[in-house]
Amino acid sequence: MKKFSGIVFILLFFASSNNFGQAKVERQHRIKKSQFPSEAINSITENSTAVKRLKFYREVDTAQTVYTAKFKKSRLFYEMDFDKNGKFKSMGFNVKQVDIPQESFERITNYLSKNFEKSKIRKMLQSYPTEGKDGIEKTIKNAFQNLMVTNMFYKLLVRGKKGGKSLDYKVVFDAEGNLIEIRKSLPANHDLVLY
Repeated sequence: MKKFSGIVFILLFFASSNNFGQAKVERQHRIKKSQFPSEAINSITENSTAVKRLKFYREVDTAQTVYTAKFKKSRLFYEMDFDKNGKFKSMGFNVKQVDIPQESFERITNYLSKNFEKSKIRKMLQSYPTEGKDGIEKTIKNAFQNLMVTNMFYKLLVRGKKGGKSLDYKVVFDAEGNLIEIRKSLPANHDLVLY
């Protein structure tokens, strides 16, 4: 009887640990250059010269996989996004409040104050989407020249409090500060390496 109860315990343990393992973790992880799509690396090297601190990331969520190259050029921190096949999607750079037109920033902060009890903007990106096959060079040129164009948008990482709970959100606004998309996001991965 003891042998039977021991087997049942082991089976229940593995069954329960398998159920906990089904939760999908959605966050950005740093990856090696060899794990990044080669077509995307060619796009980066052809269109971006004098880059420093080039790092590669992969973000997997329920809808898609996005590969991101982050680098520094001319004192700005840039991000280039690619799909899983290495096709260029968008490019942006980190901005601060003073870089966003006053009216647009007021609309953004009004939205955040109406929809959250309390909010804190953790990061802001000014992004340029690619349009058509010939749009890659134009998108990269617009981003490097910091042009204010109508199709650009702002991506914000926001810590927002709703119903007493604080969560991280990715919020996207158009150039005028109107909401395009909001979705929950997991906090940054701060796994520690033990030696």
